[in-house]
Amino acid sequence: MRPAAALAILTLLSACSSDSPAASEHGGTSETGTTGTGTSGPDTSTGEPTGGEDPEDLTCKHGPWDSGKPIAMPELPGGDPAAGYTALLNEDYVSCGIPWELFGFAEDVLGVEEPLPGRTGKNAEVGHAWNVVSLEDGSELVVSNCLQCHAGYFNGELIVGLGKASADFTTSLSDFAEPLPDLPEINQANASFNKFKARAAALGPYSTMMTIGANPAVMFAIVLLSHRDPVTLAWNDEPLYELSTELVLPADPPPWWRVGKKASNFANGMSRRDHRGTMVLASSLCTDSVEEAAPIVDYFADIQAYIASLEAPSYPFAIDEALAADGAEVFECNCAGCHGTYADDPKAESFPNLLIPIDVIGTDPSFARQAAEGGFYHHLRQWFNDSYYGMFSEVVTDDPTPGYTAPPLDGIWATAPYFHNGSVPSIALVLDSTARPTTWRRLDYDSTNFDEAALGWPWQPAMAWNDAPESERKFIYDTTLFGYGNGGHTFGDHLDDTERRALLEYLKTL
Repeated sequence: MRPAAALAILTLLSACSSDSPAASEHGGTSETGTTGTGTSGPDTSTGEPTGGEDPEDLTCKHGPWDSGKPIAMPELPGGDPAAGYTALLNEDYVSCGIPWELFGFAEDVLGVEEPLPGRTGKNAEVGHAWNVVSLEDGSELVVSNCLQCHAGYFNGELIVGLGKASADFTTSLSDFAEPLPDLPEINQANASFNKFKARAAALGPYSTMMTIGANPAVMFAIVLLSHRDPVTLAWNDEPLYELSTELVLPADPPPWWRVGKKASNFANGMSRRDHRGTMVLASSLCTDSVEEAAPIVDYFADIQAYIASLEAPSYPFAIDEALAADGAEVFECNCAGCHGTYADDPKAESFPNLLIPIDVIGTDPSFARQAAEGGFYHHLRQWFNDSYYGMFSEVVTDDPTPGYTAPPLDGIWATAPYFHNGSVPSIALVLDSTARPTTWRRLDYDSTNFDEAALGWPWQPAMAWNDAPESERKFIYDTTLFGYGNGGHTFGDHLDDTERRALLEYLKTL
C-alpha cells in the first residue's frame, strides 16, 4: 500500500483504500461448521425424515430457518433521500483529512478516481470518494466520504452502494503515519491533518488485514470507541479498553441496496433501533464531542433514507429464463426460508430478518463470539449503549443468541466474495462447501473478468499465507487464519449439479 493511500482510508471508520496495485478495478488487468443441510426432517441429528412424510416435502418445510431468531424492523426517523445524497457527497462528517493545497500531491500517489456526475465546484475536481469542505477560518479540507468503501466496480461500471472488493489494508497504517511531520497549525485545515495523522497511528496496530479485499471496519470501530469517553466522546490518547493485535477481525462491506429490507446493518445483527448511531460512529475518526456529533446525526436521517432507497442493479449478461425458472423452485424449497422471496412487485416480496445461531450457520464464528458475552470485544456493547449514540440506537451482540443474519439476496451476483468475511470467491462455492479452497487468490482485480457460470471472481489455488514470499502474501486468502475461515453454510451440499446450475441461474434474476 502506498503512504498516501494508507492515510486516505483512515478518514472513515469503514473507509476503503484505493485499488490494489495489481490491477485496475474498472478494466485492465477452515473452520467447518457442523450444521445440517436443510434437507432433513425434524430429526436433524440423523438427517432421516420421520413420521413417514415425503422427504422432498420435508426439504421444503424444514431447514436452518427453523432455528432462526427474528429481528424486528425498527421505526426510523423520516428523511429526504435527495437531501441525503447531497449530504453524503458534500458534508464534513469525518472532521479531518488532507488540506486542499496538498491534495494534488496526494492524488499523484493515490491515482485520480472517477468523479461522479452532477457535483459542482471543487467537488467536481476530486474523485467520487472525496468531499471538499470549507472550514470556519476559510481554509479548505479534503475529507473522504462513505463511497471510499461503498462504491465498487462491476463489469467496468462504478456502482454506488456496492462494496469495494479490491481495497488494500494489508500494511499497518502506523508505518506510514508516524514518519510524516506535523504541519504548522497556521489554519484549521493543517490542524485537522495533524489530528488525522495521529489517529492513523492509533488505528494502525489493530487494523492490518491479511489479504486485499478484507476490510477493517469492525476493528476501526472497536479501536476508536476504545479511545473515547462514551458520554462526552472526548478522545483519550491511551486506550481505555485492552486491544489486541492477535484478534484482528476482517469484514466484507455489504451492498447498500439491501438496507431497506434489513433490520440490522451488521453481519452479527448487532445494530438495533435507529441506525444513525452506528452509522455516525462509523465516520467518527475525528468527531470528538457531542456538539460535533449532534448535527451530523440530524442530517444522517436523510443519508439513511437515501441508502434505503437504493435498488439492486440488473444482471448485465444473458439469462437462461427456462433454467432460471427451474432454479426458482430450488430456491423456494431450500433458500427462501432464510433469505426471503422475490418478485417484480416489491410489495409481493417477503424477508424474515432471521439471526441464525453460530452452531447452525457454522460460518467463521470469530466476529460473533468476540463481540458476545465473554468475548474479548464485548465492551463495545456496553460502551455504545452507555454512549451518546445509545440514546437513540442500540447494540445487541448476543440477545437472543450470538449468530449471523441471513441477508437479502438482491443483486447477490455482483457482491463477490461471499460470507461476512469475504472468504468464498463465488456463489457456486457457497452452494458446495466441499469444493471451497483452503487458500486462494483472485486471478486479477479487473472487474470485467467475471465468472458467469460460478457467479464470482475467477480464482486460482495459492500456497499458505505463511509459506508465501512476503511480496505475495497480500494477494492470498488463507482460510486457516483467525477470522478468515470459510466453513459452514453447508445448506447447498445436498444439491446435485443440475440443481446448482439452475439455482445459480435464478440468482441472476434477483
